[in-house]
Amino acid sequence: MDEMFVFIDDYQGVMERLGGNTALLRKLLAKFRDSYLDTRLELGTLLRESRYEEAHRLVHTIKGVSGNLGIGSVYQTAVALDIHLKAGNFETVEAETTAFLDSLDSVFREFPF
Repeated sequence: MDEMFVFIDDYQGVMERLGGNTALLRKLLAKFRDSYLDTRLELGTLLRESRYEEAHRLVHTIKGVSGNLGIGSVYQTAVALDIHLKAGNFETVEAETTAFLDSLDSVFREFPF
C-alpha cells in the first residue's frame, strides 16, 4: 500500500477499480476534499433549518463516494447517519452526526495533498 493513502481501507481494491491509476486516485480524492470540505457547516445548517431531505441526500452522496474511494471511516459513520436520516429520526442524530463529521475532518487532515 502507498503510505500516502493510509486512510483508504482497501487500497488494493480501489486501485483495481481505477486500473492502477494513482494519478486518477489523487484527482478523485482532491475532488472529494474540495466538494465536501465545508460539510460540517453545510450539514449543520441543513439540520438546524429542518431541511432533512437535503441533509439526507448530502450524507447519502458522501456515503457512496467514500465507499467507492475506500475511505472506510467516513463510509461507516455515513452509513449510521444515513440510516437515521432515512428513517426520519432527526431529533436523535447528534451522536451519529458528530461521529460522521469528525471522521470526515480526520480524513481531510490525513490527505497528503
